[in-house]
Amino acid sequence: MIFAVFKIMWLRLWRDKGALILAFLLPGFIFAIFAAIFSNASGGNLDLRVALANVSEAHETAFFSEQIQDSELISVSFDESWTETDIIDRVRLGQDDVGIVLFAKISDPTIPSIRIIEDPSRKVAATVLEGQIRQMLVTLSGEDPTNFFETKSALGLSNTLSLDDPTVTYYIGATAILFLLFSAMQGAAISIDERRLGISDRLMVGPYGAFAMLSGKFLFLTLIGFIQAVIICTVAALFFEVPVTLFLSRLALACLGAAVLASGLALLLASLCKTQTQMNTVSTFAVLLLSAIGGSMVPRFMMPEWLQELGVFTPNYWSIEAFYGILARGQSLVDLLPVWGVLFGGGFICLGLAAILSHKLMRV
Repeated sequence: MIFAVFKIMWLRLWRDKGALILAFLLPGFIFAIFAAIFSNASGGNLDLRVALANVSEAHETAFFSEQIQDSELISVSFDESWTETDIIDRVRLGQDDVGIVLFAKISDPTIPSIRIIEDPSRKVAATVLEGQIRQMLVTLSGEDPTNFFETKSALGLSNTLSLDDPTVTYYIGATAILFLLFSAMQGAAISIDERRLGISDRLMVGPYGAFAMLSGKFLFLTLIGFIQAVIICTVAALFFEVPVTLFLSRLALACLGAAVLASGLALLLASLCKTQTQMNTVSTFAVLLLSAIGGSMVPRFMMPEWLQELGVFTPNYWSIEAFYGILARGQSLVDLLPVWGVLFGGGFICLGLAAILSHKLMRV
């Protein structure tokens, strides 16, 4: 039955040439738009998470470190044992948005004494932080703070590939999961018509009928989603010079994981909706809400802290972590084990719940 359901869904798509073309052209087109819009984005008042290290023994520098920690403008993470390497790792892994290393006597304006550690995809965070630190320096010393600063890339210093435009890398995962969710929701909505027309009753024979029927749909939606994610990666490589070919195996797993989670969620939502109209309304609202909170529309570091914490519970967050972790942070398959657990585990759990709900609903 699994293969039969898969074949039926494929034939439906194949016969609708317009839907077929849009299914495989829109992902790359939408990604290109997002990448072009946000690659040069800047400015704004941000609720920044800042990692701070003081490696200077100067009394004035220690005092300035305390002033930064007490600032109400930024949220500071600080440990006396932290070195510059620790700050680089925290920024590289996304634990903080930007880092500060105080490494010389802050009262000497002739030499740099503050090093800003930035993630290239969050240049706006480094720019805003530098502006706030400049204000503090002027208030404390009255000196022109122009010569105080150095900037280093957390990605470049960690022997990973530093891209000319890392924001493009961020939006690979962000756009992929946004489009995959919309696409999967549309495909899963077929289940509602099948229930209404009584088709599901004939297919769901036996205790495992619902699971077999939904498994066929799940495989189809996952395959389509995987192809769409691959198309987005291909556009990124061809038109935005993202080094996709260096990480093919890991990116393939990320594409598959995002497709699995999107398909599972779509089938679960379809099993909860009673009409096609209800599914269209609820799915649109759900995808837009998850995408907004999860970082697909606006990077999460530009959101309030409470909203950033809420975003962890969205599929968008985990998809972005997978793609960005591979392409920008250089994380291995083992480093991303929690991400794989959420993407694949969450997708299969949603599939199981959808099968249970569908089985009960068809026998009410």
